[in-house]
Amino acid sequence: MGIPLRDKKIESTDIVKLKDIKRVLSQKFLFENDVTCIQILLNIYNIEDSIENVFPSYISLKHLKKDIRRFLRNKDGKELIAYNLSQLIHDDINRFELYLYLEGYRNGFHCPKCANRLEILTFHHFTVEELYGMKTLFQYETKRKDILAFKDTIFKGIEDDIKVNKFLKNVIYRYNRTILRKKIYNLNNHLDRQLMINYESSDEKFTETNNILTQGELKGLNRKLTRFLFLDGLRIYQNAYWHGVNDQVINRYQ
Repeated sequence: MGIPLRDKKIESTDIVKLKDIKRVLSQKFLFENDVTCIQILLNIYNIEDSIENVFPSYISLKHLKKDIRRFLRNKDGKELIAYNLSQLIHDDINRFELYLYLEGYRNGFHCPKCANRLEILTFHHFTVEELYGMKTLFQYETKRKDILAFKDTIFKGIEDDIKVNKFLKNVIYRYNRTILRKKIYNLNNHLDRQLMINYESSDEKFTETNNILTQGELKGLNRKLTRFLFLDGLRIYQNAYWHGVNDQVINRYQ
């Protein structure tokens, strides 16, 4: 005999406890780099919501290095500084991206209003029979004007959403204060001296670059990183939300 299923509704306290568990798991992953927590969390989402397609694109560090070089454009050894900083916080930034991607994806996946609207637009381009064989929808759409217009509407709504902005700012402030800021201010300890050819002197052919950062420069780098994380975090959240909406529509035909 099989185990009888509970026929009564899940109590609100059970839901609150599950939310608390998911919150603790996500926070431990982000702030304590506990990889086991994110694996458990993804399994919960898969069982609870059939969420499987969590694929963030890790491209932030490439843009961050450009921002750093631009900020330090008059500094000797700016290439080395940008490289060392990106190496120093590489795992932290990737973890931050995955955390925000998951948050954005889940919220998009659970937005029936957006999914319903996208489903209506979908039938302008595909038949029901075609949908049953599709694995992705408009996640990476670049041509259909009506889809792009709807995507822009969603992105603008997220950009103007007070709750989303507050959430991003709170996460970034805490993450910077807890994880990133101390690494920025200790960056000089990770910088190696570089030798440059000295064309102005016949006695000394090589001279060391002055790549040690002042407190003002370190403070400026920290502000630059915080600003970058907000813009990058918003972009990640928007794209993840869009992917979630698309997957919700696809799931209706699986």
